[in-house]
Amino acid sequence: MFLLPVAMLLAACGSGSSDTANYTDPGKLSLVQLPGDWHTYELDEMSGLEEHPFLEPYGGFEYPAVVSTAFDGAPNRDLGNVSVPLVEASFPIGSISVRSVGDIEKQFLNRATLSQSILPYYQYLNAQEHVREDFSFGDGYDGVRVLVSYSDETGAEVGVAYLISVTNPSDDRIYSIVAGCSRQCYIDNQEQIERVVDSWLVNKRAS
Repeated sequence: MFLLPVAMLLAACGSGSSDTANYTDPGKLSLVQLPGDWHTYELDEMSGLEEHPFLEPYGGFEYPAVVSTAFDGAPNRDLGNVSVPLVEASFPIGSISVRSVGDIEKQFLNRATLSQSILPYYQYLNAQEHVREDFSFGDGYDGVRVLVSYSDETGAEVGVAYLISVTNPSDDRIYSIVAGCSRQCYIDNQEQIERVVDSWLVNKRAS
């Protein structure tokens, strides 16, 4: 297996690097520690993209973004960085989002919705969940944590992503973080990517 299991990595990587900066989304709904040289892109800035990265419909339902921030670890800041397909990305890309869940959509919420509405890897070739487990921040903020690899439509390129996605106690919001890149990029940056995702916290008071 080409990926170091998450549990082993967490035991090995200690308390984290000092070269990080706390990022809080504009709605103050979540916080994450990003490397100091990574870049962020807010929802209004991403309106110029044809498709917003990591905001997918699922099961015929839309989950509108309350807040959404894309980020990347590319050498230079460029909005186009976050629209690169994950299987082709030579640098880490990802997203933090909070999305609203309507009354009808709420009836169909499940673990698949929490992962596939962020990254629809079920539709790709050779999707393999290296880690898939229940995850909870406590107090009803429950969901799933997934480490997955998959191939593009040709089967030639492989992407890897690590994500956490939860609902709030009333199930009217989905909170998510995802980060990843191409297979070799993920191998080279695995510790940093997984440290970012595992640093993410939701603001329970603001939901």
